[in-house]
Amino acid sequence: MKITTRTRKSHYWNEDRFVLGTNYFMVIDGATPLIKTNDFNEACWMVSYLKENINKLNGSIIERLNKLSRDGFKKLPVKIKEEDYLPSASLAFVEVTDEYFNAYTLGDCEVTFILKDGSIKRCYETDLSILDNISINELVTISKEKQIHVVEARPYIKDTLLKHRKLINKEGGYKGYQLSSDSNISPSKYQIRKDLVKEIYIYSDGFSQSFEHLHIYDTHEEMFSRSLDLDEEITKIKNQAFSDPYCDKYPRLKKIDDITVIKIELE
Repeated sequence: MKITTRTRKSHYWNEDRFVLGTNYFMVIDGATPLIKTNDFNEACWMVSYLKENINKLNGSIIERLNKLSRDGFKKLPVKIKEEDYLPSASLAFVEVTDEYFNAYTLGDCEVTFILKDGSIKRCYETDLSILDNISINELVTISKEKQIHVVEARPYIKDTLLKHRKLINKEGGYKGYQLSSDSNISPSKYQIRKDLVKEIYIYSDGFSQSFEHLHIYDTHEEMFSRSLDLDEEITKIKNQAFSDPYCDKYPRLKKIDDITVIKIELE
């Protein structure tokens, strides 16, 4: 088994992390609170706290994540612990058992299995992406109405972004990871036999921008139709994003996002 990891920050803070455990591999994509604290990044604190402590615990990965959510809720160094002041995250991880790979997803992090027969299995949730696309469509509409760049329209959709963020782990919303005194996460689960798998990719939505919004690839299947060189793919994303800094050609919520990916080669 060969494991390759890459992470690229989009600005001063990197709110992504990857974790390598004895029997699992995880990517975490943190999100800042609705109400931010000056000179302190709550999302960075949370993802670092998870990365530093999850391998110190016993129990299943879900049990560990729930415990760290409860403990992190107590330890997060902010005065107000109401929902609007707390960070959240998407995450994906693959757990290795004797016969199976078990993949779990929350939010818009993904897992892709490349099988030995050439087929591709994508493990992902669509709820958060649907909300993001609503926001992007609103950005495009406003940019046309006001004759401004797409990225300049973002202040005008603040209410939409806030409304969507408040839908985390609520009916009609999307699944995500939060710091909470009563955490009980329920990620989507996918299972596949180990002997069928050639490669595994676990990645944040910064990596999936290649086929979601930047149109480097037309589809997920096209991107994963061959074994990927991670450095090459990240360079493609960076170059495409920076060629369109105002998000006019490739409408999206920000110029570029943090990018994190784990590649696992099994043969």
